[in-house]
Order: sequence, then C-alpha cells, then structure tokens
Amino acid sequence: MNKKSWLTGLLIIILSSIAVLVRIYYVNTLMAEVNISEDIYNAAKVSIDTNGLQTAFTDGFHIEAFYICNLYLAFLIFGNFTVAGVYLNILYQVLTILLVYIMLGKLANRFLGFAGGLVLALFPIYIESLSKVTVFHMQLLLAAFACTVVVLIISLFFKKNAVKQSGMIKQTPNPLLPDAQEEEKAQDGSAGILPDTSMKEIRYDDLVDNKVQYIENPLPVPKRREHKEMDYAFEPTGKDDDYDVRDLAGKDYFDIE
Repeated sequence: MNKKSWLTGLLIIILSSIAVLVRIYYVNTLMAEVNISEDIYNAAKVSIDTNGLQTAFTDGFHIEAFYICNLYLAFLIFGNFTVAGVYLNILYQVLTILLVYIMLGKLANRFLGFAGGLVLALFPIYIESLSKVTVFHMQLLLAAFACTVVVLIISLFFKKNAVKQSGMIKQTPNPLLPDAQEEEKAQDGSAGILPDTSMKEIRYDDLVDNKVQYIENPLPVPKRREHKEMDYAFEPTGKDDDYDVRDLAGKDYFDIE
C-alpha cells in the first residue's frame, strides 16, 4: 500500500471518529432541548399521513423538499422526528468536516486539511447547532460539496498541465557541450580515439613541415634532362704532378723558367 494513501486513510478515520464521539457526547449529556422548525415538521407529518413522499415535492424540487425526504427516511429508522433530525444533523456535520479536510488537503496538504477539519469538528457553536432541526446543515453540506468539486477540478487541471510540460521537457533535451558530445560518442562506440585537446608546446619543426603541397601538373612537359658528371680523361697517378721548388729570392715572376 502507498504510504500517502495509508496516511490519508488514517487521518480520515481519526477525524471522523473525533467528530462523531464529540457529538454523541454532546447529545447525551449537554443538549437540553431540540428545536424543530414547524414548517419542516408539518411537511414531514403530511408525508407520513399520506404514506408517500410525493407530497414533499408538490412545490418542485428544492433543498427543503430534499431535506424533508431525508428526514422522512430517518424517521422510519428512529421512529421520532426530533431524534431523527438530531442524528441527521450529526451525519451532515461529519460529512461537511470530511469535505473540508479534502478541500484543504488539495489546496495545501493533508496536515492542514486535518487541522481545519479538527477545528470545525470541535467548534462549540457548530456543535450546539445540532439541537436545531433546520435545513441549515444540509445547505452547508451542499456548499462544502460544491467547493470541494471545484477545487478537485482545478487541481486536476493544473496536474495535467504539469505532467504535459514535464513530458515536453523530457522530449527536448538540452544540447550537449562539445566535450560532452565527444564523451557520448566515445561511450557509444561511434567515434574512435578522441583528439587530444590539451595544451602542448609549439615547436619550429612542426611549423616547417607544414608546407604547401602543390598538385602535379597534368599538362605534357619536356623530358627531364639526365644528370651528367664531368671527369678527367685520365686518372692521376701522383708521380708526375710534383713541381720543382726553387729559390726565387731577388727575382720576379717573369724570371721563372
């Protein structure tokens, strides 16, 4: 069982138990008399005398006629209009307290809803109104029901929009940075060795090697000239290549024989 649903069920049980026990204690020990509306009593009495509920709706369907119908059904259980009206008020109040809990729980959280329902369950003026058998408690119940339905519809609407927006965000991921893209390619195996992006020393030899590479000339050109070397007609032996060295002191170069 989900932890949140378990906690919600426990809070509802505690809140409804407190509301019922406090009202039963008030009815049995503190309530002195019960005041029932004459119009409601007479309308309910007419329904019993005619042995049917069709007389309660002679003026059309409205809240008072619906309350008289419920009072008639409660009379069949308890056998007394006064007792039936009091316990019917207890039922209306407990349901109203639970609706307040649900409404505040959707607006804020379940703990705030429990606090609001507990305040309403222990509110003295609201408890003392049990002795008045009127349409007030049904009207308050219907108002709380309408407010709860509106809150539930609004919360459901915002929840759907939040889910839709989160789905759109998941479908359009943020673009990866260049480093992250390279890492993702390396993990997928779609890329080979990652280039080294670290700083490295620039050397002169690296710059010299980076020369312009020309394409080969596609046009016909003259045949390349063969390389030739010149050499002596005979190989020197080293015997007759010596010269006589004479003393040329006092002579000029014209006197050399």
